[in-house]
Amino acid sequence: MTREVLLRLSAVAAILGGGLRVLDAFINGNMRVQQVAYFVTDTMLIFGLCGIYLSRSNRLGLVGLLGFVSSVIGLLIVRSFGQSAYLVGASVTLLGMVAISVAMLVRAAFQRLAPTLWIASLIVGVIALPFKLTWGFTVAGIIFGLGFVAAGISLKPSRALPE
Repeated sequence: MTREVLLRLSAVAAILGGGLRVLDAFINGNMRVQQVAYFVTDTMLIFGLCGIYLSRSNRLGLVGLLGFVSSVIGLLIVRSFGQSAYLVGASVTLLGMVAISVAMLVRAAFQRLAPTLWIASLIVGVIALPFKLTWGFTVAGIIFGLGFVAAGISLKPSRALPE
């Protein structure tokens, strides 16, 4: 499989994962349906994140690598330990995404919309936390998902750095 095909598949995964993350905010009801939806969402986010990071890994430096690893670990924490670990896993994921975002913005390694959305997601979540504003967490999750949609749309093989 060529690098171009892998990046295109990763872009599709990022868009699907981000879109599903937005839709997940509105899923209520059957716990089994929620679990499957969240699993599919996080799987797509991980595959999307692989392409987002790997397409520019040589420009994102150590901060980008640590952010990537942290984000994947955070998503795995959420899926592995369930609801009791959601806050920890989501925080680890989001802090990792903010690290990648900072590296992207500082090194001009990506368009600015996705990293800005991920940083905005953290800000909204931090504001909502002390007040336990559940709508704030929902909004933060939607912004987070929109960041992946934006990243997937802008992840074009022609924009990636050479192998």
